[in-house]
Amino acid sequence: MSFKPQGLPIDLCKELDAFILANSMVNLYKSYSWGNDTYTNGFPDIRKLELQLQRSEASTGILISDVKNVAKWGAMRNQGRISGTTVVLQKNTLIAVDGDAQPCLEAQPQEPIDTLKLIIGLGPTYQSKVLRFALPEEYGAIDTRIVRVFGQGDSKAHRHNWLSIKAILGTHKGKATGWSIPATQKHWPSDFARWINILRYMAKNIQDKCPHPKEFEESKLRVDGQWTCADVEMALFSYASKYA
Repeated sequence: MSFKPQGLPIDLCKELDAFILANSMVNLYKSYSWGNDTYTNGFPDIRKLELQLQRSEASTGILISDVKNVAKWGAMRNQGRISGTTVVLQKNTLIAVDGDAQPCLEAQPQEPIDTLKLIIGLGPTYQSKVLRFALPEEYGAIDTRIVRVFGQGDSKAHRHNWLSIKAILGTHKGKATGWSIPATQKHWPSDFARWINILRYMAKNIQDKCPHPKEFEESKLRVDGQWTCADVEMALFSYASKYA
């Protein structure tokens, strides 16, 4: 089970409860789609990356090659700019030798961002994706669709005021070049911790079981029916994709 949520205002918790009641989290999870990753396919590329990064975390530490594979999966712009040391996150930074998440991550889930931000060419979205694949029980990604719908920066897509972090639409010679989450804004990475605690809260309060593809349970990546932070994030990404 994920860590218990911390520091969420009562009003926000009431909003999260209302969201859970108003939306089928199971259907949102099953409607997740990115490239080859669909529920019908069993989310094969997600499964492959989770296995890869968790093996690395337990042996060598997270490698720059792992980061590049995550960037490729996400179709990141300017992937060629990514560079850093061979090992970008030391062994057992996220998972203790007993196999459980490091206790310090309960109160400070944003702590590994301080190390990941040293990777050249890697912004908030992909920093969070690395953590999501390495420790899906405790992390979910935060990307521009999530921020535009649940945070700030896009008045057309905005639906819920859960986050203060802002996405911006870049332009070049008058043409839009895509959305991004500036790492220099004051709400990064503190709002990432808030996002993780939102995912924790929802993981513990969704009454319906999470219908993981059987391959995830066979690979021991998931426990039958239990929602992880990454599972909740996938459902919320599906919701955000309706508007952003």
